[in-house]
Amino acid sequence: MQINISEIKNKVGASLEFEFEEKIDKIEYKKETLRFTEPIKVMGRATNLGKKIYLVEGNIRASLEDNCYRCLEITPVLLDLNFSFRFGENIKSSLEEPYLDENGNEIFPIIGENIDLDLLIENEIILNYPTKILCSPDCKGICEKCGKNLNEGDCSCKRGAIDPRLSALEKFYNR
Repeated sequence: MQINISEIKNKVGASLEFEFEEKIDKIEYKKETLRFTEPIKVMGRATNLGKKIYLVEGNIRASLEDNCYRCLEITPVLLDLNFSFRFGENIKSSLEEPYLDENGNEIFPIIGENIDLDLLIENEIILNYPTKILCSPDCKGICEKCGKNLNEGDCSCKRGAIDPRLSALEKFYNR
């Protein structure tokens, strides 16, 4: 996903609308795999702020699927994320380690006349991905003994088994 800024390069205050749709199957991160079910949609605006600095603001929409944290059923995940990045010409930095200006703003480099959003979009998705996906807020999970999905009905396993390390407390409560 690259934005060519040649149209706005010499016009301070000028902006350029962009829209991308890119098919990505998955993103691997720390032994986890994010699986996409539809192309990622990115739209926004690039603005020339002057002094060879460009502001890129926009929105990312992505549809993924993951396993429910409690019952392990495949569950759809919809992400709708806003982003704002600054890019600069002749900046001695990289996309992994941006330059920090005097106000603490991260400024990413421009390569030629193109702003490359690929790595930054991927990072936004990873950083904003929910830590626990639930198929529904009242998901019952799975039985710890037989593994049955308790959302589909109860199992015949005996409930209320006490951890053997806490068995002394059971005697206290049964008095």
